[in-house]
Amino acid sequence: MARTRSKRSGPSLERYRAKRDFSRTAEPPGDKVTAQGGAASTLSFVVQKHAASHLHFDFRLQFGNVMKSWAVPKGPSTDPAVKRLAMEVEDHPIEYNSFEGTIPEGQYGGGTVMLWDRGTFTSDPPRDDEPEALQRGYADGDLKFILHGERLHGSWVLVRTRRGAPDRAQWLLIKHNDKNAESGSDVVSEFTTSVATGRSMEQIAGHDEPNESISPMLARVAASVPSGDDWTFEPKYDGIRILAYVAPGAVRLVSRNDRDKTGQFPEIVAALRPLVSRGRKSLVLDGEIVALSHDAPARFQQLQSRVHVSHRGEIERLSHEAPAALIVFDLLVDGEEVLLDEPWTTRRKRLERRVKRHVSSGLRLGESEAGDGPRMLRSARRDGWEGIIAKRVDSAYEPGMRTGAWRKLKVEFSQEFVVGGYTEPRRSREHLGALLLGYFKDGRLVYAGHTGTGFDRSELAALHARLARLERATSPFSTAPKPNERVHWVRPSTVVEVKFDEWTKDGLLRQPVYLGLRDDKSARTVTREPASVQRRRSR
Repeated sequence: MARTRSKRSGPSLERYRAKRDFSRTAEPPGDKVTAQGGAASTLSFVVQKHAASHLHFDFRLQFGNVMKSWAVPKGPSTDPAVKRLAMEVEDHPIEYNSFEGTIPEGQYGGGTVMLWDRGTFTSDPPRDDEPEALQRGYADGDLKFILHGERLHGSWVLVRTRRGAPDRAQWLLIKHNDKNAESGSDVVSEFTTSVATGRSMEQIAGHDEPNESISPMLARVAASVPSGDDWTFEPKYDGIRILAYVAPGAVRLVSRNDRDKTGQFPEIVAALRPLVSRGRKSLVLDGEIVALSHDAPARFQQLQSRVHVSHRGEIERLSHEAPAALIVFDLLVDGEEVLLDEPWTTRRKRLERRVKRHVSSGLRLGESEAGDGPRMLRSARRDGWEGIIAKRVDSAYEPGMRTGAWRKLKVEFSQEFVVGGYTEPRRSREHLGALLLGYFKDGRLVYAGHTGTGFDRSELAALHARLARLERATSPFSTAPKPNERVHWVRPSTVVEVKFDEWTKDGLLRQPVYLGLRDDKSARTVTREPASVQRRRSR
């Protein structure tokens, strides 16, 4: 027999609707019919950063057809020692999970709303009677759950206290001490942009310049070096592609897949600030974050020590001990002037004018040489670069497009692959044995081989922790491989960089070596790259 533990008879949106005038606010009225979550259903959660009368974070968990909601004044903390006050508020409709924008002044909650995190959750531990278990935990005031978000992961608990009014109970949001816990971290300061759009709160409110989100232009892989004075050539830097939005009082570093990298590279943020000091205009730069070795650009592997770190103290330490730099090679917006339709030559002159006097260890102007591609290609082979980029000097900047106006000439076999599984370790090895790699073709994940080399102990631990959260029962590959060791299949969302000797006739990688994690690339964009100007090794 079911026991009654809560005074609330069931989820209702009456209070939500009564507080809002939907002729004035863009918030959803909640009149869509959503299927009731059953045992096999996926339950969603969302965290929305909300600048109303006071800045706070709205934490929402799906219960049936509604989102149970708590206002968390200081936001969630991944430090188990920190207990965050969470004030229960009215249930919200599930459609609210995609709401990002502004609520008009004078309306309830008037202000700016950002989608700060989103994902799915289960009870802790997961159970066959999941909805019922969550309802029991909620009614008892001891709600344990596991988050699978873009920023928040692992086991959490909401504990109801004796304080607060009956319709506004006070709870505590606490992170359990598991592998996803981070003592001393400040996750709300680390991530300051939207998981949906990459925008800051100022940009969502329309108060920050520049206020448009731009996707970087991409290069097409080419098999020969173009000739003539219509082309300029640049080194292909081996790092993280970044668009830098630089405004007075605000700097944002955004990767290709809209991940905010601002908090991870404070030395680059500091190097960009002088560009807009003393009343100078805002600008948007295209460039690459690279590791430095003896004050020169290094390879992607050396950037890995910076990719996984989220603790502010550790980030600060590494910014001095393992510094990085932003090498800029294009200027997209200069004040109120959008330069996308201007030819490369015009954008380059403007770039040099804005940046040249402010170059430093953390901010560098990319090299570009007109006309002599073969000479730069020889330099790439001699000095161990990844390759070179050829650009037409009359080319406009086409956001998000991969066109022949920019051409990628690679001198080594390397590219991104998607991880579809991993094998058990053998002998004295810890965490995992090998990564099973693939790429997407016609919407299917095609198996490309496996790699078990290139890792150090810390990288093995970090990868295993990441992949263990993504385990699934079945193979994601179109044709499942059959390794010698036991396989753990995973959701194909993790992207890694791999170098290899060549492709075999069977379409597999020969001697692949892991280089690093690519959290700046989206898995669905990973395809098999065509051959370029690589030299095959003699056998």
